[in-house]
Amino acid sequence: MKKESTRQIILKAALECFIKNGYVNTSMNDIVNHSGISKGGIYWHFKSKEEMFVQMIEEEYEIWLNRVYSALSDIPDPIGKLKKYGQLFYSQVDLPIFRWIPESYWGEVGEHYRERLNQCYSKDDEFISAIFEDAISQGKLKMTDPKALTWIYISILEGLFAQLSLQWENRETLNDYFEQAIVIFLDGIKK
Repeated sequence: MKKESTRQIILKAALECFIKNGYVNTSMNDIVNHSGISKGGIYWHFKSKEEMFVQMIEEEYEIWLNRVYSALSDIPDPIGKLKKYGQLFYSQVDLPIFRWIPESYWGEVGEHYRERLNQCYSKDDEFISAIFEDAISQGKLKMTDPKALTWIYISILEGLFAQLSLQWENRETLNDYFEQAIVIFLDGIKK
C-alpha cells in the first residue's frame, strides 16, 4: 500500500512538472524536487522519466475508455454511438496528457514503450471497429470494411483534434467544425 501511495505521489509530481515545463524539458531532478522523494526512491518505482510518462498515459487512457464505455452503453444505435464517441474524443482536448500523446509517441518514446502505447491505443480501435461491425450487420452502412472505416474515422478525429489543440483562439468555431465533420462522415457512410 505504501509503495502505491509513493508511486502516485511521484506520478502526480511528474504530471505537474510535465504540465509546467513540457515532457522534453522536465528532468528527473525536477520531479525529485517537486515530489520531495529522493532520486533513488523514484528509481525504485520507475526506471526512467519515459516509463513514468507512458504509465500516466496508460492510466489516463483506462479512465478515458471507462468513460467512453459508460457513455455509449445506453445508446442502442451504432451510428449514435459513433457520433457520441466523436464528441467525447474532442472533449479531451484540454487534458494535457492527451495533447502530449503525439510528442511522446512519435519523438520521445523508445521502441519498448512504443509497443506499450500501441497496445493501449489499440483498445480504442477494437472498440470502434466492433461498433462499425454492428452497424454493418444491421445493414446501416454503405461500406462493409470495419477496419477501413475505423482507420478513416480515427484519422479524421485525430486530425481535427490536432487542429483544435493547436488553434486556441478559434475554439468555438473549431468545436463546431469538429461536430460538423463527424456528422458529414457518418451521414456519408449511412445507407
